[in-house]
Amino acid sequence: MQNNKIFQEKLQQFWRAGDEIICTRIFRRSDNECYLCGNTPINWHHVLLNTVSNQIIDVELSCVIEMKKILEKLESDQNILFFPQYTDAVNRLNALYAGTASFVEFNANPDVMLRLLSHPEDLCYRQIRPILDHTCKFNHELMTEIFHAAFDIYVDRKYYIYDYLEEHEKKGSPEQSIANYLQKEWEREMYGEDYNANDYKSNIKDGDLPF
Repeated sequence: MQNNKIFQEKLQQFWRAGDEIICTRIFRRSDNECYLCGNTPINWHHVLLNTVSNQIIDVELSCVIEMKKILEKLESDQNILFFPQYTDAVNRLNALYAGTASFVEFNANPDVMLRLLSHPEDLCYRQIRPILDHTCKFNHELMTEIFHAAFDIYVDRKYYIYDYLEEHEKKGSPEQSIANYLQKEWEREMYGEDYNANDYKSNIKDGDLPF
């Protein structure tokens, strides 16, 4: 871990008191450089979104925990929010340092989702993304209707940028491309395709955490 003062300065360029941080994506190794500590390659990427400033950073797993520790020193009770499909990641982070992560609140009841979508002006990314994640798993008329309603908002507001998705880089229709992406994200969590919970845990035990 680099000098704590430098780490804190970088964190405060990304976060201000009262800001909300959501992990939009977790993926495996690449040569990207961690925004906070500068390490490369990163074994477990955590893409973090500041929902107030809309800034996105890519950090390694150990820095998510270090971030939480510094937030506490700054007298903030802010934790990192995760979408429901990242249950294993949340449990693991909290086992390593209690209170680091928590879930974005989500009610999967279709009536609740329809009621929310009937007032799109009151919705934001943290509500739209879980609806897409949930409904993309079903081949059912009502769930398809809900997916399309949420998808229209997702694309119109360009929320796909938060998920590192660029419309013009996808083959075929943007709708199908994004639906496929969401489906694969869910499959990685459920079946271990690339995002394998057991592999995630074993790699951490093997020394991914430097502190």
